[in-house]
Amino acid sequence: MTSRFHIMHDPRFRLVHQVTQRFSDGPDGGQIRLARAGFTLDPAIKKKAEVYPAMLIATHPAPDTGNLYSPVRGVVSDVSERYVDIDVKPAQPDDPVMPVVDLSSLEGDALLEGLKNMGVDTRSLSQSVDTLIINALNPEPGIMWAEPMLATHVRNLKLGLELHQRISKAHKVIIALPKGMNAAYEGLEVAHIEPEYPNSLDPLVIKAITGKENPPGVGIVGLHALWGLGRVMVTGQPLTETVVTVASCCHTGNYIIKDGTRVCDLFEHANVTVEKGDTVVVGGPLRGQSISLLARGLDKHTTGVFVVEADSIPPLDGDSQCVNCGACALVCPARLAPDMLSRYAEFAKYDRCRAGHIEACMECGLCGYVCIARRPVLQYIRLAKHKLALEDNRLA
Repeated sequence: MTSRFHIMHDPRFRLVHQVTQRFSDGPDGGQIRLARAGFTLDPAIKKKAEVYPAMLIATHPAPDTGNLYSPVRGVVSDVSERYVDIDVKPAQPDDPVMPVVDLSSLEGDALLEGLKNMGVDTRSLSQSVDTLIINALNPEPGIMWAEPMLATHVRNLKLGLELHQRISKAHKVIIALPKGMNAAYEGLEVAHIEPEYPNSLDPLVIKAITGKENPPGVGIVGLHALWGLGRVMVTGQPLTETVVTVASCCHTGNYIIKDGTRVCDLFEHANVTVEKGDTVVVGGPLRGQSISLLARGLDKHTTGVFVVEADSIPPLDGDSQCVNCGACALVCPARLAPDMLSRYAEFAKYDRCRAGHIEACMECGLCGYVCIARRPVLQYIRLAKHKLALEDNRLA
């Protein structure tokens, strides 16, 4: 019976590796839609205002959340509580050029503040560790930018690592690579991980390398985050780009896109067609979120955009009841009871979610994948986490 739920060797959970497809540039024209919820808009940003690359759009009150900058020259066409829309315009010879920022002389809190002012989230960078692990696996099945990034963006990653080490003070750096990838990196110890999901999740990478769960003095950073740090160091400009994999039944590719690039513009650029009944997922196929509007803008944390063809998987049913099969508990890498956590969340019993150690959930998405009742298990758990965080902030 247990083997029925043993999905680790299912080829659909194999992480992409040994792929050398390089990066293409994303779309240049059209419209940029920047997500600004939680940000304080700069007074100069209003409808019909002209903006330029690296121009400040909004600041964030949290000390560890990067500020928001324009990635393009253009004109603000709309401002709402959730978005700033910018119509892209061609660059002109007399456009103002933002000064290059040099972070090399900064240390400690001054460096963290400098990164925030360059649009970089510093939440995971402010801790001091003895050992730093670089998670160089593709985060989810279908995402395929890790190895091309290692091969073609060496300077970017090297500068990003140097910057991270200045913050974390790590004495030892280990790079986690998929088994079968033979590579050596100067000054880095290499560890190999079986490229099967969910082995790519940060807590499981740490466990595989150290043999311990949540060991003290050990930190981890993904290639995506290192790439962003390195981009700031290479350009001397705020971070306004990201790397994504775009995938459908007919096309797969890696793209460097601007912050706020709309999904519809990216699909048109990549010749990806969405048919009636298809589902578009932002993020990975297991941890990502489906969207209802193709005009949504992608942010700097986006790792992939996927088209799930109609009828390829059974749809989720928010009204479906748990049948107590136990499949989700068997596959949960955190050894939780997702069936109970999702039921508690469904009926707003958030205190019971906390008692069930919901904070240990890695949000891998396996629970929802194996659910034969097609319940939105991961979505319920994320809802409970959000509600508990709001309560904690209220009491702080």
